[in-house]
Amino acid sequence: MSMQVAIRNNDRNFVNQKVKYNDIINNNNDKYEVLNLEKIEDMNNFIGKNYPTFFNNFELIDYIDRGSSGIIYKGKTKNGENKRIFSFKFVIADKNKPKIKSKYNEIIYHKKLHHKYISQILAFYKLNDIDYFSVSEFGKYGNLDNFLRKFLKKNILSETFINYLAKQILEALNYMHKRKLYHMDIKKGNIVIDQELNAKLIDFSSTVYLENYEPDDLYTYPMLGTGKYMSLEMMNKTQIQVKYTGKMDVFSLGVTLYNLAFGIYPYGLSKINGNDYDKIREQLNKATLEFPKEVEISKPFKEFLRKVLEKDYLKRYDTREALNDKWIKGWDIINEEKENTGIQENFIIKLISDNIPKFNEYIKWKN
Repeated sequence: MSMQVAIRNNDRNFVNQKVKYNDIINNNNDKYEVLNLEKIEDMNNFIGKNYPTFFNNFELIDYIDRGSSGIIYKGKTKNGENKRIFSFKFVIADKNKPKIKSKYNEIIYHKKLHHKYISQILAFYKLNDIDYFSVSEFGKYGNLDNFLRKFLKKNILSETFINYLAKQILEALNYMHKRKLYHMDIKKGNIVIDQELNAKLIDFSSTVYLENYEPDDLYTYPMLGTGKYMSLEMMNKTQIQVKYTGKMDVFSLGVTLYNLAFGIYPYGLSKINGNDYDKIREQLNKATLEFPKEVEISKPFKEFLRKVLEKDYLKRYDTREALNDKWIKGWDIINEEKENTGIQENFIIKLISDNIPKFNEYIKWKN
């Protein structure tokens, strides 16, 4: 069995290429052995049996996470002077679910995106008509869930840190929305932190591409995303004009930022166990936005959260409006501090402890 491997020597040259299905593996064996996907040796054995030439170029190091759209591992290149760490995503059919022929939309959409705050896809392997795995940039600190749990050992971030992350994700979303691409699953698990402490969007399995639609066209969106992060119009399956699609991502980002600030979900959604969509929809329809008194945040941050968590999408910020908000403007001060700090660890400490005086003065003045 042979496998063609696409590895980039130059990031932009590689990602601008189209997926060539005749250049990647097509395996007709769809009867996989039962795997414990959290065991790195099981996945190594699976690859070794079915796609042995994979190990000519890559080595899997550790299991990271399993989500609804695939299993994530950490790996590294084996050859070359500049060995690099990568993220490997395996999308393998669940034997208990019906097998649906994949259109590889996640790969196709991901390859259209070239932005410093979006994880770049580096290689793609088609296993058969259903399954594939991809190679992409690795977030050194993992996703935000992992970052909070493993590196900070707490479930909330400082307002300074949240501001720093929010600007980056908004820039990534604004870039996508200008290209009629909508992520549709913004949450802590789909934002990773790289070695430069930059936030990057990952997982485009729910992404919608509305290339052939005009802004005023009406569209009813399928149920996309993760329950407690979904906007009201998504939960209610409201038919809306295409030009408002990006506001669904903004709402989900608002939920993410609120959760990072307070450790709970807005609109009382934390009292609902799991993703019970009927209960989430009922709660979201009736609840009002409140801010816990146990955690103090600035007035500009509260006003920003109100704008991005507005239930009425007509009144909600889009990405451009959010980027022009006075609270977001504080990012320039934080980024200047990052450039002046020098040592990454020192900057992290400043973010965690809110120890950026100019930013604090700016927020206080805006109050």
